[in-house]
Formats: sequence, structure tokens, C-alpha cells
Amino acid sequence: MNEKQSFFDKLYDFLSPISVKLSSNMYINAIKDGMLAYMPFTFIASIFLIIGFLPIQPYLDFMASVFGEGWVGNMVLVNSASLGIGGVLVVLTVSRALAESMKLDALQIQLTSLVDYVLLVPFTANAAGSFIDVTFLGAQSIFLSLIIAILTCIVYRKIDSLGLKIKMPASVPPGVARPFESIIPSLVCIVLFWVIRLCIDNFNGTSALELFNAILGAPISKMGGSLIGVILIKIFSQLLWFFGIHGDSITNAVMTPILQVLQMENQTASLAGAAPTNIICQSFWDGFASIGIIGSIIAICLIARSARYKEMKKVAMVPYIFNVGEPTLFGIPLMMNVVYFIPFLLSNAASILISYFAMASGLVPVCTGLAQVPWTTPLLISGYLATGSIMGSLLQLVCVVVVVLIWLPFVKVADRQICEEEAEMSAESEISSSVAES
Repeated sequence: MNEKQSFFDKLYDFLSPISVKLSSNMYINAIKDGMLAYMPFTFIASIFLIIGFLPIQPYLDFMASVFGEGWVGNMVLVNSASLGIGGVLVVLTVSRALAESMKLDALQIQLTSLVDYVLLVPFTANAAGSFIDVTFLGAQSIFLSLIIAILTCIVYRKIDSLGLKIKMPASVPPGVARPFESIIPSLVCIVLFWVIRLCIDNFNGTSALELFNAILGAPISKMGGSLIGVILIKIFSQLLWFFGIHGDSITNAVMTPILQVLQMENQTASLAGAAPTNIICQSFWDGFASIGIIGSIIAICLIARSARYKEMKKVAMVPYIFNVGEPTLFGIPLMMNVVYFIPFLLSNAASILISYFAMASGLVPVCTGLAQVPWTTPLLISGYLATGSIMGSLLQLVCVVVVVLIWLPFVKVADRQICEEEAEMSAESEISSSVAES
């Protein structure tokens, strides 16, 4: 037992500084906060897409008879106005979050970042002039948005720190002085991205967006959207959770932009009437890759005999219907519990493998991308909405059964230990009572 504990102590000592560095990194935090600010629009757009594309033909026929044949197009409008400009939203949210961390003028940073972003987005020219195709402003430009937001803040801060600004008299109100002070830092940022745009246009023959996605965006998506990549990221997140570190807050900052891009690619294909191809996407991550710890509380409900676990299941089971796992994590507890180390790390990986191969083989449809439901959506419901098929719900049910089977032997061991402890405590209590009476 001591050897095991020393191993976990060493592992904690190794991971703790890494997690502290990652969780305190201002760039990672800015991406996390910016993507969190963007996420509500994915849910809002999903509501309208679910209404417009619910895979029940009698319902669709009824809606068409009431609102006309073009009613689905009206539902898509909200998606086009929100996720359709996802790159714009992300550059605004991330640049603001990072500017606040750097103690810069957040509003001016946002506006400067937006101009820099538009400078690198492809323009289309015709007889009437130049315009931006709105398709370039969506998910395909999210990676570019992140880079632009970060670079703009870095350059702006550098110029600002050198004191290169137009300083107004102290009598000028701050609301008037701040825009003037931002002129030179903003000018330098805009000139920099303008020069980048001209260089790419004149020497590469492609757009900055296409070049960036080819060099960085595609490899990042391939790595983060691969089966091995997702399993390793999920195991790393669980490993951090095991030591009481909020693993999701660290890994989601990296994974969310990748998963959102893959999600939007599936959505674009679905809206066009084609089959989505990205098995791994945000819906897969939320609805299938996160099925793991629920097996512990179900196993406790099935076989636990100890008084502690009998009370525990009353508290933890209901929240887990809505995927709220904190009562389970802290109540059992699962963290720093050596008995549960293996299922804690590997149960999610089992769900990922089962779900991936079920979709790859065609047994279950790939997530459509149309419905990105909140992570609190109960299982079975989220599986149906994510895939547009009852097979998605059945797949989640299979995953739950498998993770329960994984957890059962470990719960049985832990429960037996607790029963022995409770029996010893009860015996000691009886002895104490007898001595007191005598």
C-alpha cells in the first residue's frame, strides 16, 4: 500500500506543476474564456436547427403545412447569423479576455483585432466591387481568429509599453483620451496584418485563411480529431481530476476550438444534404466521450451494502441524470482513491472506443452537427439529438452498461473495505457503551 502511495505521490508531484502552469497561462485562459463566451450561441443555434431538422417526418409535414415550404430556411437564419460568423465572435471574445488579462483597453483591442481579422479574410471581387463571402467568417476561420486575437494583443501591449501613444492633457475626459491613445498601437497592428495580407496575396497566390488552415489548422484538427488524440486527452483530463485538479478546464481550452471546427464541418454537410464525416466533434465529446464516471454511481446503486454508499447513492444519482458529477467525485470520493484509479482513467476511454467504432462501422450515424445540446442534457436524449437517430440513444445505453461493468469489481472491493471499517467502528462503539454502563 505504501509503495502504491509513493507512486501516486510522485505522479502528483510531476503533474501538479504542469497543471499550475497550464491553468495560470493567460493565453490558455483567454482561449478558454473566449470560447465559453461563444458557446451559448452554439446552443441557441442548435435550438432552431433541432426545430427545423427534427427527423420525424409527420412533424416536418405538419410544420410545412402550417408555415409553408420555406419554414426550414427561416430556422437556418439564426444559425447563419450566429455560428455563421463564428470566427468574428471568437476574435472578439478571445481578444477581450486576453486584453483584460494584460490590463489593456479591451474595447480598442477588440476593434483592432476585428480589423486585423477582416484584413486576412479572403475578399471576392466582382463588377460591383469587393465583398467578403460570409462562409469565410464561420468555423473554418476560428483557428485564424485565435492567432489574430493573441498576436494583436501582444503587439498592442508592446507598443503601449514603449509609451508610443498620443497623450492628451489631463483635463481631457478618459472616454475621449483613450481612443486617441490607441491610435498608434492600433495603427502598428493594422499595418502589420496589412503587410502580411499583401505578402501572401502577391507571393503565395492563396488567401491567408487558406494558407493558415493548410499549415496549422488542418494538422491541429487531424491530431485533436483523431481517435488516439481524443483518448489521450481524455485520460490526461481524468488523471488531473484524480489528483483534485480540474482537468476539463485545462483540456477544454485546447480541445474546444478543434471540436467546434469539426462540429461546424458536420453541420455544413448536414445542411447541404450530405453525410457528415467527422466522427469526433463537439457533440461526440459531450455526448459519448464523457460517459465514464456515471458507471461508479450506478454500480454503487446495484451492489453497495455499506451504510456510507447507501447514503451516497441517494445524493449522487439524481444530479448525474443531468451529468453533474461533483457529488460523485467528492462524495465517494473518487479523487485520490487508489482503488478506483484504473476505472477512473479508463472508463471514458472505453466509451470513446465503443462509440467511435460504432459510428465508423455505420451501425450508428455520425453526429450531424445540427444539435449541440448543453452538456447537462440527460443521456439517451442527447444521443438522439446529436445523431438524429434512436441508434445514438442505444449507443449511449451500451456505453453506460459497459462502464458499469468496468466499475463493478472495483466498487465491490471498496464497498467490502468500508463494510469492514463500519463493522469495526460498530464493535468499538458497543465496547465503549458496555464499559460506560459498567
